[in-house]
Amino acid sequence: MTKLAVSSGDPAGIGPDICIKAFGIKTKFNYSPVIFGDPDLFKDRAKILGQKIDLQIYKGEDKELLSNNCLWIQPHNLEQPVAPGEPNAFYAGYLMDLFEDAIQRTISNEFDGLVTGPINKELMNKGGVSFQGHTEVLAKVSKTQKVLMMLASSEMKVALATTHISIAEVPKMITRNHLLSCLTILRDDLRTKWNISNPCIKILGLNPHAGDGGFIGKEDQEIIEPLVSELNKKDFNIVGPVSADTAFIRKYDNQKIDAILAMFHDQGLPVIKTLGFGNVVNITLGLPFIRTSVDHGTAYDMAGRDQVDESSMLEAANLAALITSYQ
Repeated sequence: MTKLAVSSGDPAGIGPDICIKAFGIKTKFNYSPVIFGDPDLFKDRAKILGQKIDLQIYKGEDKELLSNNCLWIQPHNLEQPVAPGEPNAFYAGYLMDLFEDAIQRTISNEFDGLVTGPINKELMNKGGVSFQGHTEVLAKVSKTQKVLMMLASSEMKVALATTHISIAEVPKMITRNHLLSCLTILRDDLRTKWNISNPCIKILGLNPHAGDGGFIGKEDQEIIEPLVSELNKKDFNIVGPVSADTAFIRKYDNQKIDAILAMFHDQGLPVIKTLGFGNVVNITLGLPFIRTSVDHGTAYDMAGRDQVDESSMLEAANLAALITSYQ
């Protein structure tokens, strides 16, 4: 049995809702989720959603004692009530404390993996908390020099060479050393987390048509191509750089592609989210522990409404539990 820490996300958004619907209905899992959040908020939200839950306070119980018949909560109490769909920057610090507590307890092996709910970056920063995203905080708290963001579904896996930065800053990040680190993390985690012995990675070009022989930017020919050639003579199996506009068309692939490395956020993620939204999982590679997350945001307009879809939370937890079984 695997024990997972679940950071519930923005209390005014759908984070509490999807936790309740995913884990509060006495479904039998091969893992035990413990939700980090405010018990009173969860009780109130369950009533709003019309869900009957048996809420129990987590006190450090071993995983064998955590029955799936209960919704286990690691208490983090809010200073004042939060209504669904009414975000407020006052709880930004609360969210960061909750998230960092879940990280630290996972690092200390109290939990086998970490699953995170959605957080609003704008709200965090308005509340005085510097926040680029989950990925950056995970790297800082775990003292990991380099991490890699990847979204995974049953259809494909897409990793990002750059994440939450301005598009104007992307070319400055596309260096030999940075791409080498990204490709190494991606290859190694495909081996250890998915048991793929010789993973094939497709790398996308930075520019349209992967530079068109250097006529549309020089980065593909001067940086990416030489690195791919160098690594393929070593212990790598890389295809590319490939023009992003056709890279996701499978009939052009001569071999099974295990993962794609996109150069920037909106180059790769629109494709995987379009193909499988709700069933896509965000996973941070390179960490000394397992971390997965939902593929959507806080959705304040959906909070407190029973039709909210918990499938991405379930996919994230299921994947975290699956990966831990490979370790």
